[in-house]
Amino acid sequence: MADLTPWQRLQQANLVEGDAPHDTRPHWSSRFLLGMVGWIAALFLLFFLFMSFSQLTRDANSALMMGVVLMAIAYSLNRFAQRNATSSDLVDQFVLALALAADAWLLYGLIDQLDPHSAPLWLGLALLSLAIAALFEHWLIRLFHSFAAAILLTLGLACLGLQLLALPLVMAAITLCWLQAERQPVHHQCYESLTLGLALSLLVLGRLHQPLWDGGASMLDELGHSRLPLWLNPLLCAALLLGVMVRLKLPLRYGLPLVLISALIPGMGAGTLVLVLGFYAGSMGLMTLAGLLLLGFGSLYYYDLGLTLMTKSWLLLGSGALLLGTRQLLKVLNGRTPS
Repeated sequence: MADLTPWQRLQQANLVEGDAPHDTRPHWSSRFLLGMVGWIAALFLLFFLFMSFSQLTRDANSALMMGVVLMAIAYSLNRFAQRNATSSDLVDQFVLALALAADAWLLYGLIDQLDPHSAPLWLGLALLSLAIAALFEHWLIRLFHSFAAAILLTLGLACLGLQLLALPLVMAAITLCWLQAERQPVHHQCYESLTLGLALSLLVLGRLHQPLWDGGASMLDELGHSRLPLWLNPLLCAALLLGVMVRLKLPLRYGLPLVLISALIPGMGAGTLVLVLGFYAGSMGLMTLAGLLLLGFGSLYYYDLGLTLMTKSWLLLGSGALLLGTRQLLKVLNGRTPS
């Protein structure tokens, strides 16, 4: 019995019939070469278009038109491949190269016409990026454009003086996407790529979204000074984290310290939320990203604090003692709990 293959064991249990299925997927080296050929073909096409229409693309409106045409070609090719089940690494990489080139041409056409302080423009571009992410059936295109949508949303909110709401809104979008992936397993790949793209944007928002004390400077203040108090951002993040824990029916006695830390340290709620969702779904990608977020936000909080090194040392010592005491208390509580 120990020498039987998994397929033979399934046959003995009358769960399957016939010969074992063969893996029809090509070797990774063949897939890599196909992907490279797709990029080379796309680059040749882009070089031909640039040489043929170089005079036209110097004009902003013509560059915009070229970007729209390339995006339409990429979308049509993507839909055709998905509809006819002919999607391959060559086609996927070709579509990705065309979509990124279209983004570059659109950005080139908009860069001279952008008003950096126009909130409707940034918010409109965020909606456009989100629409592209939703329309394409391509994992990487969804990831890149959901990432861009979060950044553009933040810039639009900064023009309105509401940049402190960017982090909670992106966290809410991540939670919604991941819960939708649980409710609709058929579309899990779509929601997974959107979730990872939004979660990646948190790495950038952590440095942009706000200063850590009154009087500090934020990189978004150039677009508009914040109209909201600084304490509102971590409080909203902590409230959202608590709501997710209640929704997922997680034990609150372990989660409440995380909620308390999220309410005190800006950004920690975002990393903790991604960590909770990653553990709940068993996603190694989300858990790895959560580790980077927690490390990054914790480092920013430590280095940006307007305190002396001695005070920071006492804070670290106190934090370590508190964590060790919490660990010992949890061990005692678990020992009293009947198994």
